[in-house]
Amino acid sequence: MRKVGPGIARVATALAGGLAMVMVAASPAMADTSQSTASALQISLVGGGLASSGSASATNDGTTESISGNTNPPLAVLGGQSVITAGVLGQYVRAFNDGTSAACAGVLGSGGSITIGSGGNCTVSPGAEVSLNLGANGLATISLVADALYSSCTATSSPSATGTASLANARIVSTVAGVSTTLLTLPANPAPNTGLSVAGLLNLTLNAQSSSTTGQLSVTALNLSAIGGALASVTIGQSSCGPNAVAPPIPVIPLAGVPIALGLSALAATTGGGILLHRRRRAASRS
Repeated sequence: MRKVGPGIARVATALAGGLAMVMVAASPAMADTSQSTASALQISLVGGGLASSGSASATNDGTTESISGNTNPPLAVLGGQSVITAGVLGQYVRAFNDGTSAACAGVLGSGGSITIGSGGNCTVSPGAEVSLNLGANGLATISLVADALYSSCTATSSPSATGTASLANARIVSTVAGVSTTLLTLPANPAPNTGLSVAGLLNLTLNAQSSSTTGQLSVTALNLSAIGGALASVTIGQSSCGPNAVAPPIPVIPLAGVPIALGLSALAATTGGGILLHRRRRAASRS
């Protein structure tokens, strides 16, 4: 009886390697999901009127980032309101493939800019001074004046989330006959949920932070409610990050294709085995 030739051994080895490759291809891969949202400015008027910059949002399924909304809306989106008439609205968002996300939102003076770097850091370049008209108190005009007012946050799929608020050179000012007086100076980097007020005029919450679950954080640079007048409230710089998570395993070969892959492997193995048996029978008949 003849021995099995080296060609048949090579076929068997190739089939075994092919089956191993199928099993490796069918093994799952992990993908971290991430998300964030941002809104620059919301203005509420007594009687129900609302002016809003809208919002931008980012999501990532572990492989592809999707961003929707306007990240740099013009002041025209606020309609005919008279609270802010010059400045820059920024609401930037990112959701990265590694399960991290970032958001940065707020109001700057004309010529200012907000960006989010590849590492999720919020970078702000203040422009000219920005002023928000909060209404009148007798002969005085009350304003919120600043170089920049914004919040930022980051989140990971570990899960964790952090956030901050920055109020650059911010203050509440009363102006009478062209002469301005500072009523309240706001801290540049306030602690979370800092409450301040101007007696009889305004209530403020700086760096307002809240969380719906572990790994999620919402940060608002400044919430302001007016006492009397036509203006009800102003909300500046809303950023939200997370929750991000490690997604369930995703097969490299889709589940629907695994039976096909395994079937092809089995067919290859059967065909190889048939060839081997046929060669042996021919060898036996010639003995």
